Amino acid sequence: MKRAARRDGVHLYLVSGFRSIQHQEDLYFGVKAQRVQSSRERAMVSAPPGFSEHHTGYALDICDETLSLDESFAETRAYRWLQQNARAYNFELSFPRHGEVAFEPWHWRFEGETEAIEAFYKN
Repeated sequence: MKRAARRDGVHLYLVSGFRSIQHQEDLYFGVKAQRVQSSRERAMVSAPPGFSEHHTGYALDICDETLSLDESFAETRAYRWLQQNARAYNFELSFPRHGEVAFEPWHWRFEGETEAIEAFYKN
């Protein structure tokens, strides 16, 4: 997917992939303290340890050369490219606008191939 984007003049950068529970704990509580957030506020923008899609190894934080993990990524060529092409590589946006969790235009998860998933559930 990264090579295809580059052929189209878009540079995708992987910022985060698999995270251990310990790493998620460090991120969750460290940033919570830095931002002086309540647990409820923090849980709206970051999964508590043990509940992150990053624990599965199927979630990726993807951005452009700015390496910005904020909503401004939704205004970039990289995000538009992902919206148009990620499905062809079996990726989908995990947290779209107006969902139950804060919009994260950088957070994408690998869904796998439909045929493989169907075969798994048939057997």
